[in-house]
Amino acid sequence: MDELNFAEETTTRMKNLYGLAGSQEVIRRTIISRIYYSAHHLSRYLLRQVGLRPDTWRRNVHQRVIDEMQRQFVATNMMNSEVTAFLKDMFASLSDYFVNRRRNRVKADYQLHLAIRERHVENIFDIFDTYLNECRQLLEVIA
Repeated sequence: MDELNFAEETTTRMKNLYGLAGSQEVIRRTIISRIYYSAHHLSRYLLRQVGLRPDTWRRNVHQRVIDEMQRQFVATNMMNSEVTAFLKDMFASLSDYFVNRRRNRVKADYQLHLAIRERHVENIFDIFDTYLNECRQLLEVIA
């Protein structure tokens, strides 16, 4: 299964899970984590399509993926700047969370004392759907 299929399958399954048990916070946390990693793997896939080798990176891999997405696709106007904003939102610092909807994945995985609300998950689904569509369009150009 390639990363695009993985991302599509993950979002479908996570939306199904949310429909069945989204009222439970542990499910909402799991969904945000899985969506983040789908976006991360999809980003790595795009970077491989332009000749980079993220599988060989050993330090600061998540940040480097974000930086390379910015450099390879956003700075060249191949993708909307909201792409890296989405990835940064999923990876960025906790202090910015309530101001800029940041640190969703880290909040979901590590900050158990902070609530994950249904609106957070619904927002992540909306943003991820936009990201996935941008990636599909980009793959038509670069693949």
